[in-house]
Amino acid sequence: MNVSIRVYALIWMLFGAPVAVASPPASLSLNEAVARVLERNPQLQAADFDSRAAAERIRQQGLSTPYEVGVELENLAGSGDINGVDALETTLSLGRVLELGDKSAQRSAVAQLEAGLVRHEQDAQRLDLLAETARRYLALARVQVERDLARQRVDLMRQTLTSVEQRYRVGKAPAAERSRVQIDLARAELALEETGHLLKNGRRQLAILWGDFDADFDAVQAELYTLEADADFAQLDQAIERNPALARLATSARLSEARRLLARTRSQPDLDLRAGVRHFNTTDDVGLVLSLRMPLGSAGRSSAYVNEADALAAREPLLAQDQRLALRATLSDLHQELLHARDRFEVYAQRILPAAEQALKDYNQGYAAGRYSLLELGAAQNSLLEARMESLSAAVDHHAAHIEIDRLIGAAPVIGETP
Repeated sequence: MNVSIRVYALIWMLFGAPVAVASPPASLSLNEAVARVLERNPQLQAADFDSRAAAERIRQQGLSTPYEVGVELENLAGSGDINGVDALETTLSLGRVLELGDKSAQRSAVAQLEAGLVRHEQDAQRLDLLAETARRYLALARVQVERDLARQRVDLMRQTLTSVEQRYRVGKAPAAERSRVQIDLARAELALEETGHLLKNGRRQLAILWGDFDADFDAVQAELYTLEADADFAQLDQAIERNPALARLATSARLSEARRLLARTRSQPDLDLRAGVRHFNTTDDVGLVLSLRMPLGSAGRSSAYVNEADALAAREPLLAQDQRLALRATLSDLHQELLHARDRFEVYAQRILPAAEQALKDYNQGYAAGRYSLLELGAAQNSLLEARMESLSAAVDHHAAHIEIDRLIGAAPVIGETP
């Protein structure tokens, strides 16, 4: 079973059959985005024509040599006794080149394996598109959460402005503090407004993958703070054999062997066989004509082609070894990034965020009582907001590493979805 079939089967098992909807969805899940890309992406649709062209090349290479009809005129328009057409000899012949060494079958075998390479490239292209879909989906989900965080910043600035104005009215805060908080609030509102543009761009970038310019959904259904379970590296290392690059190298090795066999057929010369009827104009008689031609030195000339094919075949195991090592190294790096992102996320969730929230609560109460300055309160606010952004970054990094690992092992991407 090739990677393409596995991916389709996995998507079907994970997400179920697509359900027709009467109106565009207000929110879009990852499985719906993946289904749209698989069904409507222009690159995948164009790849279908590559498959058809590859099938036709197989038929082309399996064709036998054609028959040839020939007419030969001798002693035409000469001089003396053969002037004009009196001595004309006309030969009508039928012939063809007979290929020895089963060349047609060998060419067909090469074309079939070349079509296999096309399929592997399409599998890789399909997985790349699924990964890119997940990346853009993840980027859009991140902006959605960043918009929520931007709203929280605006709310904090408004609460701070209320506290400062209360102190200002009773003469406990200077006008400069109120102006400073008003500036911070305006900046926070600008940052919130910017997320609206980023959301629109993100929706469009995702919709482009299935051939639409305008998005027909408002949001994506992703719970970024829900992290998927981390597989053991040994399990991932075994699954990497499903990578299309390794499957392509295996087919490439078989293709090199087929080309070696095709090169060896050059040592057997092809026969040019013709038969016909000759008409003698002088006597009005006819006779049969047979001819057989065979090139000499075919074995010697074929040695260069055989040596080239042998050299190319000898490199395939080395390329496969190098590709496998490179993929395993990349997988190892991604697995470490995955574990590190989870550790970061858990530290922020369990230790840093609770402490930052409690610190801000204390500073709010202390500022209202006059124990802390606006500068100290602002530092506490920034500490909490930065911790929330870092927690989001850790969660996004974890999902991003999962997407790249899924691409390496030929699996469908998964991102935590809202229940």
